[in-house]
Amino acid sequence: MTTDPERPAIAGDDAILIHENLRERIFPVDSNFDGWRLDRFLANRLHRLSRDRANQIAKRGDITILPSQRKAKPSMKLQAGESVVLREEMAPEWVQDAQVEILYADDDLFIVNKPSGMLVHESTSVRLNTIQWFLVRHGEPEVQFVHRLDRETSGVLVCARTPERVAQLNELFTTAHPEKVYRAMVLDPHGVWTPGAERTLSQPLGMSLGTDLELRMTHGDLRSVTHVTALAVHEHPRFGRMVDVCVRIETGRQHQIRVHLEMAGTPIAGDKLYGKSNAFFMAACDNPDDPKVLSQLAYPRHALHAWKMTLPHPRTHKPISFTAPLPASIWSFTPR
Repeated sequence: MTTDPERPAIAGDDAILIHENLRERIFPVDSNFDGWRLDRFLANRLHRLSRDRANQIAKRGDITILPSQRKAKPSMKLQAGESVVLREEMAPEWVQDAQVEILYADDDLFIVNKPSGMLVHESTSVRLNTIQWFLVRHGEPEVQFVHRLDRETSGVLVCARTPERVAQLNELFTTAHPEKVYRAMVLDPHGVWTPGAERTLSQPLGMSLGTDLELRMTHGDLRSVTHVTALAVHEHPRFGRMVDVCVRIETGRQHQIRVHLEMAGTPIAGDKLYGKSNAFFMAACDNPDDPKVLSQLAYPRHALHAWKMTLPHPRTHKPISFTAPLPASIWSFTPR
């Protein structure tokens, strides 16, 4: 008998376990893949999958080749116009639907407050605990998100109701960049920030290519501008001086706020990637609910929240603003 997974610490007490979790993915074979072996095709389509693992899936996986219904074999040659249907029975998942708050909805827009711990879209190991599937479960299968937030970042997430609005808003986020305001709680043992202080962080950023953790951002050549205002000081009982900061970004580089605040000497509280060692981050990925891991963090998540966003309405073009309430699990202190 399969044991149910324990509720992740980050998910919250109102998360619900869903057992039925069958992922079905359809991969069309276009002219670029005509004549490819099935195992090579799967390795290409399934990101971060080795050729050996793809070979095993092609041998033993639940695969259908449409429309021919040919028997799937690793060495079989695919033909343009076919589709490879891959079905995978996934583990039960804890989902956080009860924590998703709908902030605004009309014929064009659907704005939600995404909880920390919930992905925006499916990953290799997570399917159901996503905004993508929350929308399906709540009768909004046509709604699509037009930007993303990291898994642990909570706050305003903009979605569009129609393909026309999806394209329009994708263009807006790519070029004009709506006004985004975040809140973060940072570790500040040396008093870098005092209430009312304002500072612009403009260190150019880039990927840490050729290192053990290439997903980490570091010094680079990409223009990156982050405006920070310190709001209030908080004394954490274990981790000491913290500062609540308001952050506005001009550019949208990966992990921009997190890495800029770390470079300032004040990493975001609870951040497992920035302000900690590579070894700690790997341990946190392998065992995210390990008490030894969590004991080294002020919070089980990084304390970053997409607080406010202002953008032109896609139909009227008039500015419209949205605010996601601050999570009480972090912003419930009395400033000193």
